[in-house]
Amino acid sequence: MYLNKLLIISNCIIFIFFSSFSFSADDISTPSKYQVTMSKLELCTSSDCSDATVLTNTSASFNIASASAGADVGSWINSFELEIGKTYTHIRSTINSTFTIAGYTTNSSISSSYCVTESSPNTAASHNTAPIVDGSNSTTTEDMSWVIPNEADADNGSFYGDLSSDFSTNSITKTNDSSTFYWVGTLANSYTPNINSAPKITISFDVANQLRSQQAGADTCYMYVLPPTVSVSLTD
Repeated sequence: MYLNKLLIISNCIIFIFFSSFSFSADDISTPSKYQVTMSKLELCTSSDCSDATVLTNTSASFNIASASAGADVGSWINSFELEIGKTYTHIRSTINSTFTIAGYTTNSSISSSYCVTESSPNTAASHNTAPIVDGSNSTTTEDMSWVIPNEADADNGSFYGDLSSDFSTNSITKTNDSSTFYWVGTLANSYTPNINSAPKITISFDVANQLRSQQAGADTCYMYVLPPTVSVSLTD
């Protein structure tokens, strides 16, 4: 029977936050908050995820710039089923298009010293608008919403430009103005469970130097984040 081919796994998710050494550079910094909301996580047998195995389909938010992310994700995914003999090669996550970010950068192009995230920016982020904040001489930050922009230059406003290469490089798929997008990652090694397997998933995110600013006016800045570097492995 089909049920005999299922390997039921409990409490074996390991989530590791990893941040490489960050450097100090104008317009570039490491965010203190990089909060994302994921609503589904799936293992796949190919990059198109046409044959997906759901690990979880409940919504949860994680600050992947925080050392506590591991415990949070461990409570989000605590059991799943894999098919014995099936080879898994990719992982897919459904992610909310709106992030919460916090941090600051230096910016020598504006009259103040820093670009700092604000809870109420001059221009709010949207699918076709980059957020604009005032320059500041303080490094005090506030949580700020940031929205993954639409992909095409014609659809994402005057700031972002054509993002097709960025989306492809980072395995992002987003429909215009959608509240969610897909991210697909390649497992470090393909994995085929057998009856004796005790698989564990290790996921690492590196957000070092992924907060950016750019001059918008004499003393205003665009602020945004780049995608994190993600590594996923499935092993015994």
